[in-house]
Amino acid sequence: MTKRQRRWPVAAAAAALAALAATTMFTAAGGAAEAAATPPGGLPGFKDGYAVSDGLRIHYAIAGHGPALVLLHGWPETLQAWDRVAPALTQDHTVIAVDLRGLGRSQPARGDEYGTYTALTLAADVRAVVEQLGFGDGKIAVAGHDVGGGVALAYAARYRDRVDHLAILEAPPTTWYLQLVASKPNLLWWDSFVNGQANGVAEQLVAGREKVFYGSVYNRDGRAPSAGNQREYVAAYGRPGSTHAGFEFFRQQDQGERDVQALLDDNPLTMPVLGVGGQNSMRESVGDDLGHVASHVTTAVVPNANHWVLEEEPRFIVDQLRRLLAR
Repeated sequence: MTKRQRRWPVAAAAAALAALAATTMFTAAGGAAEAAATPPGGLPGFKDGYAVSDGLRIHYAIAGHGPALVLLHGWPETLQAWDRVAPALTQDHTVIAVDLRGLGRSQPARGDEYGTYTALTLAADVRAVVEQLGFGDGKIAVAGHDVGGGVALAYAARYRDRVDHLAILEAPPTTWYLQLVASKPNLLWWDSFVNGQANGVAEQLVAGREKVFYGSVYNRDGRAPSAGNQREYVAAYGRPGSTHAGFEFFRQQDQGERDVQALLDDNPLTMPVLGVGGQNSMRESVGDDLGHVASHVTTAVVPNANHWVLEEEPRFIVDQLRRLLAR
């Protein structure tokens, strides 16, 4: 048991959920079956597809033409989080939005031993998508929000010779996340809740109460994802395996983030990097922290925004990404 797994006793977790006071099945045949029913939503004008990574089906949506730009969503979201940003970027890029392993329409891992949900493993899933779509031999741009930001950084660290631009939105890089959790445990309470419960207790407490649990995360700071997107996220996370997959991201972060950091120690990224924080959330800290692992960092602060910058100020995000891609 790690130190983070001792934060919340079961009684405290149950009390917190009480105070806060769809499902679709995924079946696989030979590792390549269609979902019996898929979560609603999608990106307008995009075509859906699947790639296989480590025997798992990873869902993506693709549109546009030109160099590849991969978009990675955060938790607790799906690729739908990019619905107000992705279409505007298809004019001069092939935009590929990916559902992270176990979330959205992507298949969860078959087990949860260490390494099944680390940032480097999720980056390998993204690499499988990129290669299947024919972009494996060239360079791509990668942008990630929240947990997706950690995956984007892991991708750039592992496949740095295949990345020409990187954007991290509202996500502290590598071990800086662990420091943030330690310094603000009440703000990031779900991390303590997830890591404090053993034997699937957290999943059992959330099951059937997804709207209450995830709604408390979306609506914690004044501005939130749209009501429509929240419904779609809750439906997606309500299918068997999705809540567990999302929780495993946090459980495997302690060592997983250190694995990424090890790839960056004394070997900073040299491609253009953009760090984005909301004015009422992480502000300049994303870019400041990225300065420890990358040589050419530009920082942007999203005016009047909290954590959900993709939905709060999509035009600003589109503009910043276009500036990055032009560098």
